[in-house]
Amino acid sequence: MKPFIKAITEALRDLADAENAHWMHKYMREKYPFLGVKKPEREEVFKALYKQHGSAEDWFDVSTELFAMSEREFQYVAMDYVIKAKKSWDGRVPALCEQWIGEESWWDVVDNLAPKILGPYFLQFPAERDYWIQRWMNSGNFWLQRVCLVFSLGYKEKTDTVLLATTIQALSTSKEFFIQKAIGWALRQYARTDPEWVLDFVANNALAPLSKREALKHL
Repeated sequence: MKPFIKAITEALRDLADAENAHWMHKYMREKYPFLGVKKPEREEVFKALYKQHGSAEDWFDVSTELFAMSEREFQYVAMDYVIKAKKSWDGRVPALCEQWIGEESWWDVVDNLAPKILGPYFLQFPAERDYWIQRWMNSGNFWLQRVCLVFSLGYKEKTDTVLLATTIQALSTSKEFFIQKAIGWALRQYARTDPEWVLDFVANNALAPLSKREALKHL
């Protein structure tokens, strides 16, 4: 076992809390088992151990092994590990994210991978963006389609409004809650940069009530 994986496994298991685990499991609709380690404690341990071991190990191997572990905290650490390894990213990133979404689809993973990993990745490797967005839009998997809506949440003035508009329009008739919510989220976030564009888009496009309400929440 790699030193970082051994160290983080021991540290998180030492922090396990059965009561926290129960409520975290309930909060996630009983989909995943938890150790019961809350985010601040998990992040503190991760930071210390990454400094000690992490940067010397291959991000892909470590994160893949961590994500395959059963408790949800290890999957969060796997994503944190990839984020920390940004300077070493290569073409394996989108396929790995796609695999993880396919294996453990739920909002907590999708909403971490999309804006925190795939968003920065596509700024770093812009030539790859259109291939993956088209692939995920055509997948029929609404979680992958949600990625297409929210990967650029942090882009601000770098947002490709043509892509944002066409993606929303393609998904605007979806009855899926997580798609409708993501449409509103993407528009609400971009409204912080260009509220007039968002107001005009909402006025001139048919959106689900939930999407519209979310888009205009702060306008």
